[in-house]
Amino acid sequence: MNSKILIVEDDASQQLIISKALSANYQLSLVESFAKAMELIETVKNFDLFILDIMLPDGDGFELCAQIRMQEPFEHTPVIFLSSKDEVKSKVLGFSLGADDYIVKPCDPMELRARVESKIKKNQVKSKSLRSLTEGNLFFDLDRQNVYEKTPAGAENEKIDLTPLEFKLLYYLAKNKDIVFSRNQILEEVWGDQTHVLDRRVDTDVASLRKKLGAHSHYIKSVHGVGYKFTTDAKRKN
Repeated sequence: MNSKILIVEDDASQQLIISKALSANYQLSLVESFAKAMELIETVKNFDLFILDIMLPDGDGFELCAQIRMQEPFEHTPVIFLSSKDEVKSKVLGFSLGADDYIVKPCDPMELRARVESKIKKNQVKSKSLRSLTEGNLFFDLDRQNVYEKTPAGAENEKIDLTPLEFKLLYYLAKNKDIVFSRNQILEEVWGDQTHVLDRRVDTDVASLRKKLGAHSHYIKSVHGVGYKFTTDAKRKN
C-alpha cells in the first residue's frame, strides 16, 4: 500500500506541482490551512510524511511542526518544510523544531520526489527497528508480543511461552537494561491502575519468569532492599 503524505500548502499552483511530482507513488491529502491540517492530524493516525509550507493563512508551519511532534503517532514521522523563506534563521528554526528536511521553493519535482522517497525509506527502517529488541540471547517481537531465545545461525529461534503480563514485565525490565526498579515502580508500570495488586506479586511473577527463561534466568537480578533489574552481565549469584 502506498505511503500517505499530508501536504499543507495554501498556494494552488504549488499544490499542483507537488501533486504532479508525488501522486503517482503516494496517497496525498492536501489542505490549505493550519486548522484543517490539525483536524486531519488529530483524526488520521497513519500519515507517513508531512510537507509543510511556513506561511499559512491562519498560522505558520513552524507551530504546526511543533504540534505534529507532540502527537505520539508522529514523534518520528518525517517532516519536510517546503517554503520560499530561504533565510538561514528559518532553516535553523525548522530543524530545531524537529524537521527532517528544508527545501526552498521553487523546487525541482524530481528532487522533491527523491527527497520524499529517501525520508520515507529511512523512517520505515527505523520504525522496524523500534518494533523489536534484542538483549543478550533474547529477541523481543513487539508486534506479536513474543519473546524468543536466539539459537545458532540457521536454526529457528525458540519461542518462550509467556503470559501477556509476563511479557510486559520482562520487556519493561529489558528495555531499561541495568536500571534498578523498586517493586512499586514495576507495579505502577506493568500493572497500572490495578491498585489491589500487592507489591509481592512482583516477586511471584519474577520467579515464574526466571523459571521460564531457564538458562537465561540470571538476566533478572534481585537488588537487595530495592527491587529488580535486567542485566546481561556474566552470571553471578543473586
